[in-house]
Amino acid sequence: MGPKHVRLTAWDQVRELVDAGDVAKIVEAVTALDDAGRREVARELPGYVAVAREKARRTLADHEAERDRVRRVRQTEARRLHDAGEISEHQFNQMWSMTWHDDDWETLPGTDGWIEPMRVAGAGTIGGAAAVVTWINRRDFDRWDVDGWDSAGGPTAGGIEPLLEVIAARPAEWQADLAVRLALRIRPRRRRNPSDRNLPLALALLRRTGVTPPAHDPLVVGWVSREARLSELRADPLLDRLLPLIFDAEGVGRALRDERPDPAGATSWLGALRTLAAEGRVPRTLLLDGSRRRFLLGGEGPDLRFFARLHELLEPVPAEIEPHAIDYLRLLPTAPGPVAELSLKHLRRLTGLDPADVVEALEGLLFRAEGGLVRAGLSWLEESVQRAPHRADELAPALALAFGHEARAVQERAVRLAVRHAGRFTPLGAETLRRGTGTLAPDLHNRLAAAIGGEPVEEPEPEPEPEEVFVPRPLPAPFRPVPVIAPPGTAGQLARMYLREGWRAAERCLAAFVRLAAQDRESLRAELAPFVELHGEELASDEWRKHGTWMIAFAAELVDPGRVHESRRTAFVNHARREHGLPPVAVEEPDRLPRSDRVSPLHRFILRRHAEILAALRAGTLPPLLLATPSLSNGQLDPAELVARLETLEAAGTTPLPADFQQALLRLPRRIDPAVAVRAAALRSEAGRRAARWMADGGLPDPDVLVTWSGEDDGLGSRIWMTSTVQAAPTGLPLVDELLADQPRHVNPVCGGHLGGLMEWWAAVLPSHREVVAAHLLPHQPVPAWSVEMRPLRLADLAAAEGPAGRAVAVLLAHRIFPPPFAHDDATPAVRALRSLAAAGEFPAEDFGTEIAQRVLRGELTLRLLVDTVEGEAANGTHLHMWRALAAALPFLLPARGSRPTVAHTDLVALAARLARWSEARGQIPALAAFAARKGSSRILRHARTLHDRLASGDGTR
Repeated sequence: MGPKHVRLTAWDQVRELVDAGDVAKIVEAVTALDDAGRREVARELPGYVAVAREKARRTLADHEAERDRVRRVRQTEARRLHDAGEISEHQFNQMWSMTWHDDDWETLPGTDGWIEPMRVAGAGTIGGAAAVVTWINRRDFDRWDVDGWDSAGGPTAGGIEPLLEVIAARPAEWQADLAVRLALRIRPRRRRNPSDRNLPLALALLRRTGVTPPAHDPLVVGWVSREARLSELRADPLLDRLLPLIFDAEGVGRALRDERPDPAGATSWLGALRTLAAEGRVPRTLLLDGSRRRFLLGGEGPDLRFFARLHELLEPVPAEIEPHAIDYLRLLPTAPGPVAELSLKHLRRLTGLDPADVVEALEGLLFRAEGGLVRAGLSWLEESVQRAPHRADELAPALALAFGHEARAVQERAVRLAVRHAGRFTPLGAETLRRGTGTLAPDLHNRLAAAIGGEPVEEPEPEPEPEEVFVPRPLPAPFRPVPVIAPPGTAGQLARMYLREGWRAAERCLAAFVRLAAQDRESLRAELAPFVELHGEELASDEWRKHGTWMIAFAAELVDPGRVHESRRTAFVNHARREHGLPPVAVEEPDRLPRSDRVSPLHRFILRRHAEILAALRAGTLPPLLLATPSLSNGQLDPAELVARLETLEAAGTTPLPADFQQALLRLPRRIDPAVAVRAAALRSEAGRRAARWMADGGLPDPDVLVTWSGEDDGLGSRIWMTSTVQAAPTGLPLVDELLADQPRHVNPVCGGHLGGLMEWWAAVLPSHREVVAAHLLPHQPVPAWSVEMRPLRLADLAAAEGPAGRAVAVLLAHRIFPPPFAHDDATPAVRALRSLAAAGEFPAEDFGTEIAQRVLRGELTLRLLVDTVEGEAANGTHLHMWRALAAALPFLLPARGSRPTVAHTDLVALAARLARWSEARGQIPALAAFAARKGSSRILRHARTLHDRLASGDGTR
């Protein structure tokens, strides 16, 4: 007899499917159960939770144990190969690392794959709707893995589909009860838990069952928190039920506070509701009435922002406003600013308002603290007086309230209005106004008294501001270069730093390589051979743009002299030819220097030295030493050291490399000891005589640098670019003349190298001509500042260099002192550069001031940040320089006639007055004189007059 077949119970089938994590089969099995089977499964499910969790944990533990075993085997094999000498230390490290990083994490068994099958099984078998809600919200299921998650962190419709399928098999009344219970289970959104797992399921069930949603605030907030796609919202069964609730539910305004209408109205609630209202799908009255109701309920401004935008987006006409005028009037005194503004705007369009209501509304509005709202209210009051002159007395109390406003601008506006319409007030109205003048300044009081009557008061002379004692911090000593570290003395020392980053280390490596190639080539070849093995693939590049690539090429030439390194392009062509039975093309060593249009001029000049070293190494003409290796930390070369090196080459009967010789001349300081020049004149080689003439003539004459702007301003400054040109007289040195004739330009960053292409090396190419280096840095400092590539550290390089600092240096400082708020680097190096230049008396203050003013006018920099930064730097000892900068900036930044000065404008002029006093400045500024001559007594004018008088006086007193 064959084996007996044991019939599985309903629970046995469900349990096996839970263990397998098969949700689809769970759905099929549960929906096919009869009443007895459902009761059996529902009875067994709670006790199986701990069992299922433990099974999943053991499965994962077994998998991890096996993975650890395989890892140990692979590590043992790697150790064996290394000990046997079959792999290098580098290869061993790679193999060891890969034993940890080769794990396929996608194959790891999940620890929560049992959870969703359990939830689905319970939703399909547990009897009461309340019990089902409790089951699917069990804490054991907190890590429930669904098929997908929406942008808010909640499960998508695809993730809840299995639950919906098993629930759909239950009676309709039961489903409706479950939908309501789930909706009421939704909790308010929290920062740490922005989603509610009940929300997607509840919304789906409410839509399927058609039951009336409960008036539950978290449900409404959850509904509006999901993206409003117009096509879906238009057909949403919940739209008519839940939309009226958004105006009363707590939290809706905060959830939608950042909403803005998109042009098509396809993905925002504002745009969708406007479109639905225009189509008639949603009544306009529902949206307008709801917004008004929400305004009247009160709340903070951010919570009402969405409803205010919705109200204005609907563009209500006066006929829709007038029946509710009393509601808008009630909003004027206490509603948040945006709501009060829109209420005032619409009320002013109405012509049939009761005058008594207008008076009451104005009294409440003119009592508010917001200056803009009060000034708008004053305009409405003036319109009311002009429309009904006989009611001027009724408006007098409201106008008198404005006299007591804390903002002087509001007081001035109210006084002007009273003076302009003084003839329309009766003696009773004039007396009302006079009673409100107690808080007016004397000048405003007297102006009003002259128009409506009353006793004038004496206007005291404004007291001069106390002159505080100014004790600036001492400026740090200007940067002084220090001697550089000597190049490595042995091949082993050179190998340990061979590919180290940084231009100083690179220069030391170049010098050591050339010297050791002449003195100890065999040791050098042995030490550098591993670099060829590890990095030789870099030599297949069509262009060698990085210092490190050329250093690898030097090592490769030592290891395999005369080898031609086939480029990737040639290798690709030859591979294609071989596949077609054609002979490969002959391979010639290409010129690996980047084309002049692909890198910056300074970058190409640096690489020329590398290229000529490689060429001389191949030709056997490498000199015993390099001339241009710097002797100071800023890249300069001691003239006596250069003469000594030239003497060494003359004694050896060798000729210096051209690019190296010309770079050495560019690195000489601006002042040369006459004794060194006399010693140079004794040199007899052609290079020696040329160096002597260079020293005698004073080196490279300062080129002219011009900074201009190119592009068009699109309103955001995003298409404006700085350009610079360098004009230099010919020197007779071909590579130097080529460098100075090749104009600065923006180039793409070098992949894997420094930004802008060896940019940190640039100041060391021309260490005695910082303005020329700055001209080459400028194209890498575009406008707006957030797109920059140039780091503030480059400003520190310029401060360490010599030579005049002009417009180019000033522009770079003006852009790096004020970095964008999200920049990865800070302004500290640029600030240190500014102070170092100031301490040396080389800070281009006037050009700096002009540029920061232009940045403010272009909207790249706030006037407040400018004032705060300049004041802070003045306190750090640069007050003389900051005064010169502000004196240059003031003509651009003073408020134009007819414009309203801001607090920042006032603080700017006050700061200029203080800086002028601290600096004992003299000399008039025409734009300031014209501004100080304007009529008025505002704070900014008082400061401007103080400053003008000080500059114009001979002794510094007013």
